[in-house]
Amino acid sequence: MTKFFYLLFQVLILIILFLWIMSFEQRVDFFWEGIIFTSKISSIIFISVFLIVLILIIYRIYIFFRQSPKKIRNSMVINNYNKGITSIVKAIAAMSNNDDKELIVQANRIDNYLKDNPISLILKAESAKKAKKNDIAEKYYNQMLQLSDTKIIGFRGLLEQNLKKQDFHHALIYAEEIYKINYKLEWIFETIIQIIVKTQNWQKLIEINKDAYYKKIISKQEFQETNSSANYEIAIIKESFSSQEAINLLSIANNDRPNYPPIVKKFSSLLINNNEFTKAKKLILKCWAHFPHQMLFDEYVNISRSENTNIINNVSKLIKNNPNEYDSIIAMAKAHILEKNWERAKNLMKPLLSSKPSKTVCEVMHDIELGMSGNAQKANSWKNRILMGDYEKTWVCKYTGYIQDNWSPVSEGGFLNSLEWTWPKTDKIKEKNNLIPNIIGSS
Repeated sequence: MTKFFYLLFQVLILIILFLWIMSFEQRVDFFWEGIIFTSKISSIIFISVFLIVLILIIYRIYIFFRQSPKKIRNSMVINNYNKGITSIVKAIAAMSNNDDKELIVQANRIDNYLKDNPISLILKAESAKKAKKNDIAEKYYNQMLQLSDTKIIGFRGLLEQNLKKQDFHHALIYAEEIYKINYKLEWIFETIIQIIVKTQNWQKLIEINKDAYYKKIISKQEFQETNSSANYEIAIIKESFSSQEAINLLSIANNDRPNYPPIVKKFSSLLINNNEFTKAKKLILKCWAHFPHQMLFDEYVNISRSENTNIINNVSKLIKNNPNEYDSIIAMAKAHILEKNWERAKNLMKPLLSSKPSKTVCEVMHDIELGMSGNAQKANSWKNRILMGDYEKTWVCKYTGYIQDNWSPVSEGGFLNSLEWTWPKTDKIKEKNNLIPNIIGSS
């Protein structure tokens, strides 16, 4: 209703204006080259208005035809954009439904509708990866590196591609690029560690571990454990051609992870070979007070023999802080076995005897029985009980539950700093073939 009155008002204004113009009856004469033109003022005004309106109409038509191609193009762009968005939604739905065929179809449509669009690149790369066209996927990932918004996705895609190819050298390069862009990503630091473990680039491990600690990605304890493990591994490599350098590296490893039996064992072994018996003895005594372990016993006995001192007296000093500990009792019994004090050794073992004695207890009792009676058949009865015995502490991977007889910085499953000295959980023990570190893209 408002529009109607507005239109009526405009018509009335035009009528009034027209009548007002027509009211001018005066005549006007024009002279041009001897010719006289006579006209009314109203006619002149009317013709002038008419010409102005005509010019405006012509100009409007000109503007219309001039802008039409641009509008048509804009309309086509908007239409393609809307179709592209629809295809993106369908492609994402296909990804979530694992519909690889539909994903490929929609990715191709996106390419038609949205040229050089970052989302298009991402979905096309995903489509190529699903179709196992790795070369094409790699091409798209490299294109993503040219755009700031997709650079990190491109590096991640290239990281996955190289992990699949077992090309850990290039995988590490791309992982480090991601780390530089955003080190706060939860998975990136652990991925770098797993790749370094694969390449055994221990110096690189020291560098990245130090940087992660400064960036507060890891705790001080995690930093020290990893630094200790890396220096331990380098020491093993250096040992064959520079024992002193290996000793220096093991000293660093021991400082970062003090009183840890595997490191103390290796460290003391090299010190003994270097005739540094006093230093080796102090290391073992201190470690046993905090973490008694059978792996230290042989090294301690070697020191006693090298110094030509009484083994039993030395072992008594070794276990003085924890004489009733399982490993201390075993150590004292072994010392008496070495001195052929069979009866004393047997009496020491009595607190550890049960209906299902552990493997170590059975082995010690076998040696005692064989030494006391010389009866191999009777002694071997202890060996036969090993399979039926209780589990004892061993090295267990905290991620897989898989057990190892010997400690190493990297478990047999490929996990760094994962071994713990504890009782195994038989329901969690897994086959070695299933122990694959969770490296991104390794599947």
